[in-house]
Amino acid sequence: MKAPSANVTSEQLMNDVIPKLRTVEFILESKLKAAIQNSTDAQQKEKYERQRQEFELELMMIQMNLDHLLSRYADIIKPQDGTRGENTYLELDDSERVALSAIMNLYSKVSALASTL
Repeated sequence: MKAPSANVTSEQLMNDVIPKLRTVEFILESKLKAAIQNSTDAQQKEKYERQRQEFELELMMIQMNLDHLLSRYADIIKPQDGTRGENTYLELDDSERVALSAIMNLYSKVSALASTL
């Protein structure tokens, strides 16, 4: 997904943004946590722990704003009748736009880190 503009499609959100967020969560919970636990070098362990804290703080901000977006457009994304939601443009507020941009940035940083673990 490109840098977020004032809107995103519901399909992009469900098929690109959220999977990237889940990947970040998985890497932080599994790979980075294992690297911290298995590190014998105190400096390396401290570096990984600091990165984990920074990433988790950023992730918390992202999740709050993404939850807000998902609740605002719940009827479009997951209609009550159980049908598949229509693909439509979702207008983003400033916080949501920042959060989507942050997801892409965090995904890049965490993916790069994961390749070194």
